[in-house]
Amino acid sequence: MRSIAQLECFGLLACLAMTACTSTEVITANSTPAIHASGITPPHLILDIGIMPLDPGIPDSEEKQREALIVPDVRRAESQYIAYHLKDTLELTGNWGAVRVTPEPSEVVNVTVSGEILLSDGESLKAHINAVDSTGRIWIDRIYEDAASKFSYNQPVEDPFQDFYNQIADDLIRFRNTLQDQEIATIRRISDLKYARYLSPEAFGDYLIERRGRTLIKQLPASDNQMLDRIRTIKEREYLFVDTLDNYYARFHREMKPSYDEWRFATYEEAVRLRRLEKQAAGRLLGGAALLAGSIYAASESETYAGQTAAVGGVVGGIGMIKSGMERRREAEIHEESLRELSQSLGAEITPFVLDIEGRTIELTGTADAQYQQWRRILKDIYIEETGLPVE
Repeated sequence: MRSIAQLECFGLLACLAMTACTSTEVITANSTPAIHASGITPPHLILDIGIMPLDPGIPDSEEKQREALIVPDVRRAESQYIAYHLKDTLELTGNWGAVRVTPEPSEVVNVTVSGEILLSDGESLKAHINAVDSTGRIWIDRIYEDAASKFSYNQPVEDPFQDFYNQIADDLIRFRNTLQDQEIATIRRISDLKYARYLSPEAFGDYLIERRGRTLIKQLPASDNQMLDRIRTIKEREYLFVDTLDNYYARFHREMKPSYDEWRFATYEEAVRLRRLEKQAAGRLLGGAALLAGSIYAASESETYAGQTAAVGGVVGGIGMIKSGMERRREAEIHEESLRELSQSLGAEITPFVLDIEGRTIELTGTADAQYQQWRRILKDIYIEETGLPVE
């Protein structure tokens, strides 16, 4: 018959075993809703937002890419996907005017949002986000991150990382609400004057000044300035082109989503298991090395047979822990390769899109910014022809 002490010991071991084999997961069915507009904003206080595709954060060397489990094709696709999903989130809040995805900064928007992906897999999303208005005032400069739960994949009702997007949306509107009406009006005026200066530096170069990283209004053009009327017409053509680009991003987002969701769901389990194994492997390697070093030192210092025997046992135990850690590490490497294969399967499905705009064929693969610059140069030439200004 076992003693009470033995039974208590078995009970304690059973509890420890259950604790080691189970974990508590907090499941959130839905994200915290973003702040929505509570009323109608007067037209003269509405701000337009431009969102640039995020910097994919791809290391230069292939070795570093493999270490970080980054497949360039996937990351480049994610940079556009995240930008467009953020656009959708901001639009649904009703807090802004036009929200567009643009391949590069543009004077036609009042606030520009950009950023860099720091981490993205099925389990975690982390990015450094910046937002700055046309005056040079910084609205956001911080790191956002969110973790997905398995529940968000089993019963998808929204993006697994919707909280990531909602947090950015909330920070933007909170900053917007700290501004006075006059400050908002100034942001809009400076945007107009920056675009006018871009089209005609000779005519509008003296209306703005730069001081300590901020853009200030030096003087305002006359209200009946006919050149401003032509600039507004040109701006509408640029809006048209940007909207066409936005349609591309929308289609890209829509067609990428099914494969991307499957990839993220598949990599979720891999990412969770990989991080757990890496942590266990590191702990076992460090613990084994410490035990091994301590045992060797004890054996060298001991003068008795029993002490040396105990030290040898410690050496054997340390080697065993290191071996176990190495096995865990090899297992982690298998999962790393699985992550790479899953990422490459998605990358193979992502193909560039070709748009035909007014007889011009534009391939948006990474040269969209160059095509956008080319279109802007065309608009500038049109403005020069209409106004009769000399060509630079």
